[in-house]
Amino acid sequence: MSVLRWCGVLLVATSGLLLAGASPAAAHAGGLTATDARSRVVTVTPAVPGLAVTAIEDGARLRLRNGTPSAVTVPPGGGAATPAVVPPGGELTWADTRSTPDGRAVPPGGTQRWSLVLDAGGTPVTVTGELVGERPPAPAPWWAAVLVTAAAVPLVARRLRRPDLALTAAGLAAMAASVAHVAGSTLAVESAPLPGTFLSACGINLLNWPLIVGGAVAVLRGRPAGVLAICAGAALTAVFVLPDVTSLHRAVLPFAGPPVVERLLVVVTLGAGAGVAVAGASVLRRLAQRSPAEEAV
Repeated sequence: MSVLRWCGVLLVATSGLLLAGASPAAAHAGGLTATDARSRVVTVTPAVPGLAVTAIEDGARLRLRNGTPSAVTVPPGGGAATPAVVPPGGELTWADTRSTPDGRAVPPGGTQRWSLVLDAGGTPVTVTGELVGERPPAPAPWWAAVLVTAAAVPLVARRLRRPDLALTAAGLAAMAASVAHVAGSTLAVESAPLPGTFLSACGINLLNWPLIVGGAVAVLRGRPAGVLAICAGAALTAVFVLPDVTSLHRAVLPFAGPPVVERLLVVVTLGAGAGVAVAGASVLRRLAQRSPAEEAV
């Protein structure tokens, strides 16, 4: 099977998954979302030897390790995961609505207290914590960067003798940014195994990325129709990252690295992906005007 036909098969499969309802929200590794606050555990009173409660993933989840000789019960009222019983030597990681920053409005620099009372073998143990608000970024410059990137791709492509190479480079840049974005999001998750979390976060990008690579190989082999695959893959990659534009508006990001890096990756993925799709339209029109013999690969 030729490279271009292989790309076509991937395009059909990718489009089918997208139309079948594959959710772009899967791009959020581990179900984490961007927020404007962090949550942390402040005290566990009274201190029980062997019992540890910590906040992980910027407070999106709590982790309880029971090293006591008795079962520890988490009371109801914290969402679907509660009530829960942790046996001696056991561990529980859960998202608790009483402590999570998701959906909570905390002013920048402000705090909100939260608490819950555990039952450790008949002894009430109060876990107290706080939500600390952080200042979100100004979204306008980041959106301007998206628009500039998207507009620059077709403008540059028109001025080059080999616009197909320009689209190839931009498509590969969108793919690389998307890979780094998914990897960084995966590394921010502490509550699930790394391989499964990465595959889940990739979603239909597992088809989009090979589509772009296959199209690039076709273009480098002198087959202009490879631009078809690059445009399709880059456009779908841009669509898939759309739920993560919240990183341009929120302060605390589910990303294992500086927030500015995550925002740059979203800008490149979305801007370059959209730019390639727009710039490729004229190329696709030219390809459509060619005879079947010229399009054969």
